[in-house]
Amino acid sequence: MQNAPRFRPEYIPLSIMVIMSIVLLLTLFWGLASIKDIITNVLVIILLGFITVDVKNHSLESKSLRPAYKYVVMIILLSLLSLF
Repeated sequence: MQNAPRFRPEYIPLSIMVIMSIVLLLTLFWGLASIKDIITNVLVIILLGFITVDVKNHSLESKSLRPAYKYVVMIILLSLLSLF
């Protein structure tokens, strides 16, 4: 069991990011995506990338508010996108 791969928490958002990328590529390939869908998928992929990096570097456990600013900006962008 020592040679078995260990589960790492960053695998979860990374796998979701891969699935979202595949969905985005398939919708682009079939021509079923609108501009709003493309922007939404890209923002979700970027958000998952931020989460993956923060989980890997353990920066979510820190007491400072510095890592939170990028999440606030992403939430604002996604909420503005839902208005249009």
